[in-house]
Amino acid sequence: MKLLIFIFLFLSSVCFADNNLELLVSPEEISKKIKEVAATIDQQYADQDLTVIMVMKGAVCVTSDLIRQLHIPVTLEYMKASSYGKNGTSRGELRITGLDTLDLTNKNILVIDDIFDSGFTMETIVQRLQEKKPKSVKTLVLLAKKIPRETSYRPDFTLFEIGNRFIVGYGLDYKEHYRGLNGVYAFINDTPPAVLN
Repeated sequence: MKLLIFIFLFLSSVCFADNNLELLVSPEEISKKIKEVAATIDQQYADQDLTVIMVMKGAVCVTSDLIRQLHIPVTLEYMKASSYGKNGTSRGELRITGLDTLDLTNKNILVIDDIFDSGFTMETIVQRLQEKKPKSVKTLVLLAKKIPRETSYRPDFTLFEIGNRFIVGYGLDYKEHYRGLNGVYAFINDTPPAVLN
């Protein structure tokens, strides 16, 4: 009886801790998809070097997991692109930093970002990269929202498509929180917590 009470209290505390989050993509699904796309990238860049540019901070998890599955020579760089930051759910001005110092001439580039939303961020990044005369530029996103877009640009690799929800976990944040969750989550009723510790 005491064991049953303990289990109930434990499960209740776990559910209460995460009762504002809904799991959309499990860690197991992410791992499987990353292995699949890594195999495709290995084939496409066989006997070639690849420069991976991670878009900070949201792409940190998918990038670190992906490069560990690749068997081709990989160089890792990073840049920053921010339009939410501590604003929360409202989009702000797009700021791109970190590209000016990179020598990308005649290199194969793979840009990795967390989410393809309006498409404006990735489209702008690719335009900026083309100015540096690379050999090729491809893009990979963890998530793409199923929404109408004003841009015709689409990523070369999309791991998962999702509905129009505000997403956290596996690198994605809400006011810099939740990045460390090992799956992809949405807030219940798309309502973020009023107060964050």
